[in-house]
Amino acid sequence: MADEKTLKTVEKAETKPAASKPAAKKAAPAKKALAKKAAAPKKAPAKPAAKKTKAAPEAELSPLDILTTAVWKNIEKKSVESIPFAIAIQVNVHDAGTFYIAVKANPDEDKQVMQSDYYLADGIVETGSDEVKKIAAGKYDYIAAAKSGALIYRGDLTKGILIAELLK
Repeated sequence: MADEKTLKTVEKAETKPAASKPAAKKAAPAKKALAKKAAAPKKAPAKPAAKKTKAAPEAELSPLDILTTAVWKNIEKKSVESIPFAIAIQVNVHDAGTFYIAVKANPDEDKQVMQSDYYLADGIVETGSDEVKKIAAGKYDYIAAAKSGALIYRGDLTKGILIAELLK
């Protein structure tokens, strides 16, 4: 009996394919539509509108920026034709940072004031920011500053004197 039931079920399954074909045809377009939706690029979520802000005031200069700018303004228009060789002096400012003054050290520029260490410096100056401001203003008494300990210089004294003359 079990065999008869199995045969009847198999016979029914063989006779029903005609009825299942239309269902298969209906499923095919649905699959294509799903494939198109899946392939369509997704839109990014809308970003919230940026808040309008007032123009920011100019960023405040750091103490080292102020010092290097002051030194540069002192030497930018001065002639270096009388200086026969390259000079690079590193200035370590105790309360601000390090910069260097270079004359004829770079073939592209006659004069430079840059914020960094200069490992091939001819001399190193150790001082405070108040002293650098005085130097940048010109007419600085280097000898008095060295005697009082406000300015310490190590290195090639000839090159240090030439830079000092340029900064007057």
